[in-house]
Amino acid sequence: MSQKTILVVDDDLGFRLMLQKLLESAGYRVITGEEGQSALKAAWDSRPDLVISDMDMPINDGYKTIEMFRNDPDLQVPMIIVSGMVDVRDTQLVLDAGACAFFRKPVDQAALLARIAELLRES
Repeated sequence: MSQKTILVVDDDLGFRLMLQKLLESAGYRVITGEEGQSALKAAWDSRPDLVISDMDMPINDGYKTIEMFRNDPDLQVPMIIVSGMVDVRDTQLVLDAGACAFFRKPVDQAALLARIAELLRES
């Protein structure tokens, strides 16, 4: 089985690095972007198997990032949103926008890894 690639999109360098370390230790290849537009370019270049994105980012927020990926027929991959948002309505809006899962920061690392594995098996 080939190594799966995950794109991590977050404007917080510390959080990106933490996720990168977690995912690489779990055997995934990780690429990163600081916001939606740079993430889209990274995705075109690397063709990730899954995207993990923050919601509150400069330039293109999480909703715009989801929209950009959902509108590109070559980038139809599962998307997980990880954010500090706490409103249950926001969670539903994220899922309605096209994300497969939502995790609040600080993220439950074991639950995130389990959901990633599940989504990658399904895709």
